[in-house]
Amino acid sequence: MARVDKPALARYQVRSSGRKIVVFTALPLEYRAVRVRLENLQRVDHELGTIFERGQIPGTAWEVYLAQVGQGNQAAAVMTERAIGMIGPEAVFFTGIAGGLKHDIDLGDVVVATRVFAYHGGKQEETFKTRPETWQASHRLEQAARYVALEPQWAEDLPSSGHEVPEIHFKPIAAGEVVVNASESALQDLLDEHYNGVAAIETEGAGFAGAASMADQVPALVIRGISDRADGSKQRTDSGGFQRIAADSAAALTIAVIRALTSPGGVEAEPSVLQAITSTAPSVASTPGSEQLKEPLPVAWRRTLLPLWSSDGATLEVHLIPERSLRLPMRQMNQLKDDLVSVGRSEAVFTATEAVSSVLEADFATAFVRDPRRGGSVGLAISQAGQRSYWEPLPRPSQLHIPVLDAEHTQKRIADLLRLLLSLHDVPETRYAPALGVDPAELLTVMSLDAARTSHSASLARGGGGGPVYILPDEVWDAATIDAAAPTIAEELTLKLMQHFQTSGDRRLF
Repeated sequence: MARVDKPALARYQVRSSGRKIVVFTALPLEYRAVRVRLENLQRVDHELGTIFERGQIPGTAWEVYLAQVGQGNQAAAVMTERAIGMIGPEAVFFTGIAGGLKHDIDLGDVVVATRVFAYHGGKQEETFKTRPETWQASHRLEQAARYVALEPQWAEDLPSSGHEVPEIHFKPIAAGEVVVNASESALQDLLDEHYNGVAAIETEGAGFAGAASMADQVPALVIRGISDRADGSKQRTDSGGFQRIAADSAAALTIAVIRALTSPGGVEAEPSVLQAITSTAPSVASTPGSEQLKEPLPVAWRRTLLPLWSSDGATLEVHLIPERSLRLPMRQMNQLKDDLVSVGRSEAVFTATEAVSSVLEADFATAFVRDPRRGGSVGLAISQAGQRSYWEPLPRPSQLHIPVLDAEHTQKRIADLLRLLLSLHDVPETRYAPALGVDPAELLTVMSLDAARTSHSASLARGGGGGPVYILPDEVWDAATIDAAAPTIAEELTLKLMQHFQTSGDRRLF
């Protein structure tokens, strides 16, 4: 049981010596599931009436401020803004239960939201045109969660129920204003058509994530236990105790993720990725299951899949090449052409309102959009031989008007994209070799995006020569290893890429 001190009320100005984390819940049973894992609890009141309890995670310097916001995105947004202003936390979490939307996710499993979709946005014409907002999970918090998920110890304090340790899934979720409990409805059709990739649905994550994003990008993460399947069976699963099971699982994982942060100060004390890749980056060859190839596998680079337009700026492309050719039948390729569009929309590769071009050629299928404002095209492709590909322009901050290669941003994107490519379609068991490219690579700068947003000049990285930069696919892993070790593989690929841009050009842009 949590230990509660004699009532000690603090008012608005929070003073403490520890590092601060805020955890929100919507329902009482979710609140209790977190509360029982804290000690030395004290009540802290906001001047407008919001009540927090401040407690400590045993054995750590982390102070957790716990609050119950009730249901709904608006309340979650207001409370998140208040907490950030009052407490100044290093990170914020929302934890609790949700309805599951995927049959391969069991009741009691936990979904860590890699992205939160606010699915109610749209425009009603003859048909409803979705205009969703979306927020990505904090990279540092997501990485801590993936680290925790490697071992079962995170669940050791869960009540014994005869079940195996709950699975942890890293997937997008959808947040709206409706509790979904029907297998067939207009809302279910909307979710299936436009948000097919989401794994769970709830009613607070969008408000929470949006408020955290606006508050100087405070690191935020949503963790949800699956208590029902949003298909009309909620009354049965609730009476079966799955709300409590799911809330306990989500709370246990949340506490374990906070413990996994370098304590204290783990959210802000990490060295930059650029420093890491130039010094102590782990070798990808140490990843279990890897094998060095005698020669690289052949790659269909983006310039062979689509023509390069004159407006294209520096573009990052990531590929997964199967060790053996699959020769997919044309009827499957025709279906994959449509699947690329739906997967692209659900994973926010394409927005719900963008006109996506889909093409089926003799040896590949692709879906893409041209966006000159971003400096080129964004697309997905699958070749008949089984190669999976993705490309997007490098970020181009408005201050510089030039593409920026940021090592930390690039590493995170590669890790996310490796997992995206693995999810494109089911294939017979085979191993894959990742390939990476920047094309064209003549006109860009290497610096952090944060610095680029305030800078008015930058050194050219490869001013005028050298052509594209390609990292060839010369090492293979099975799909499960790539999924589990994506951050490590992405770090090594980023290191190899950055070696081509170590010497900046001698011209400057103004």
